[in-house]
Amino acid sequence: MKTKIQVQFGTNGVDVKDIEKAVKEDLKAKEVVLNKLDTLDIYFKPAENAVYYVATDKAGKEIKNDDAISF
Repeated sequence: MKTKIQVQFGTNGVDVKDIEKAVKEDLKAKEVVLNKLDTLDIYFKPAENAVYYVATDKAGKEIKNDDAISF
């Protein structure tokens, strides 16, 4: 079974998988190795179409985006 989760707000709709993909691409652009991360918390603000994240690597270093990822 395939599952698709979409967040809808007003006239906008975003797939959760697309949000996750955009965050991972942003991390890779910052040369972060994804399998060295311990946690990845993703925050979507639908009213702003903005995504923020906070990741922590296994050494305890925090990585986050100050500029929102827009959809």
